[in-house]
Amino acid sequence: MLGIVTAADLEWKGEFRYRVESDKGMSNSDSLFNSGRNTFHYTRSRISLRMVQGPITGFAQIQDSRLLGGEENLSGSSKPSGTKIEFHQVYFEIHNLLKRNWSMRFGRFELPLGGERLFSKTNWNNFGRSFEGMHSFGSNRIGRLDLFSLFIVERSNEYPSDEYDEVINGLYFTKKRDFGLFKLLDLYMINEQTQSIDLNRDPYRNTAGSRMFIKFLFLDIVSEFAYQFGKWENGSLFMDIKSEMFVFNARIDLSMIPIVEMISFGKENFTGFDSTLSNISGFANPYGAGHKYHGYYDNHTRFNDNFQKGLDEWNVKTVFSLPGDFKLNVHYHDFKDGVHSDPLGTELDLIFSKKLGFGGVLQQGFARYWEEGGDQLDYSWLMLSFTL
Repeated sequence: MLGIVTAADLEWKGEFRYRVESDKGMSNSDSLFNSGRNTFHYTRSRISLRMVQGPITGFAQIQDSRLLGGEENLSGSSKPSGTKIEFHQVYFEIHNLLKRNWSMRFGRFELPLGGERLFSKTNWNNFGRSFEGMHSFGSNRIGRLDLFSLFIVERSNEYPSDEYDEVINGLYFTKKRDFGLFKLLDLYMINEQTQSIDLNRDPYRNTAGSRMFIKFLFLDIVSEFAYQFGKWENGSLFMDIKSEMFVFNARIDLSMIPIVEMISFGKENFTGFDSTLSNISGFANPYGAGHKYHGYYDNHTRFNDNFQKGLDEWNVKTVFSLPGDFKLNVHYHDFKDGVHSDPLGTELDLIFSKKLGFGGVLQQGFARYWEEGGDQLDYSWLMLSFTL
């Protein structure tokens, strides 16, 4: 056994992050620099080991995520801590199957797909997101194909049949081009299935969509459309799902101008649940990225099921180069619901960042959210991270 380990190629990696952030939900006065602040200190540490032996690759990533001073930590106590150190990822891969450029992955792994709107590793979260199951992938001159089967909930303790398990099966195809206007095209089909207690019902949700990247001179355009259909329970009713997501983003490269690097204009639309309709019209997005697209205050990033109010948003984002190699990102969001386009609020985000030596990044951010007809809510954070 020792001979096998020493013969394998080993690669270590460490990721360490500290973030202090203010409490959300406090009106007008909640800031890291306010004397009456309520702050939280988070750390996340990951140590990864990759082992390669011929066509076999093993990967293990241990993670410790904690709120400093949390009750379960028992800080300052001689008693054992209740905080768990867990495997964020642990899997093995078999490459070159059937003498082709095809691989299979088994275990627990991150699964960021495309722009991470539907499947994200949710890196901002102190825990991140992992899936468990099987992931098969390969590429050739036509493109790259990802096939996956993910086990979300295993219900063998409650029901003696696989029919009651929650499972996601899907395919994701990517075609890249190095010439012409069309640089990238993604096509995907995702099936989510579970089982009702009523065996006469078979709830399922399908998501079919495409993502496109077009580049012309200094203009980048990214557009994505997805349609959801299926049947799901709504109380005692068993109804059809008919919902949509549409995203359009235009990015202008201004790097030739001093100070300003780029400006982008975005439109985001997730249809919401309308109780007056005979079908379920809300778009569900339980595994996609949140504040990456919809603001750091995270007030409109939760689409865990098809019964949410949806989102109709437009945004403007800019990046500035500042003295001392600092970057300033300025994001402005205007939010409306996805049913009647009723105003929900607006948000302004300011994010200062600087790359440090030894793989470090320093980031300071401020977010202000104005509720429609309501309060002004503030949120701020300071984050330091290193990758070694």
